[in-house]
Amino acid sequence: MATANITNILNILKDHERRILSLEDKNTSTRMANPTTKIQQKQITITELIKGKEFKSGQEKITIIVGFCEKILKMQSIKESDIKTNWIKGKFDGKYRSNILGRASRDGLIRDLENGTYDLSQTGEKFFEEFIKRDDKQDQAGAK
Repeated sequence: MATANITNILNILKDHERRILSLEDKNTSTRMANPTTKIQQKQITITELIKGKEFKSGQEKITIIVGFCEKILKMQSIKESDIKTNWIKGKFDGKYRSNILGRASRDGLIRDLENGTYDLSQTGEKFFEEFIKRDDKQDQAGAK
């Protein structure tokens, strides 16, 4: 009787071990399929965005900076100080001058929201989108 009980207990333990291993395998494969940690995508910098590009005017440079802040950085409120900071970070040719901001607004590329903030106009959005597409096409042509 003692040997039968020991054999029965050993069979139960083997069954438990098999079930535990099965559960652990399922848990591991689920974690691999659905990782809980999010991988954060790196954002493009203003320098990378404009690398190798030529601009016809300072107004175009301002439009790209405002578009970068609005569309890529997702800034709600773009102040002149943000534009100037990104001008410097982007290493644009020439020195930043606030009169270029006024010109870009008069040309209809950006909107002056009267509270010291700016955003892209519809024309500016179109220009920014074309600038991004042109960048993608050049990258694809260079990769071939």
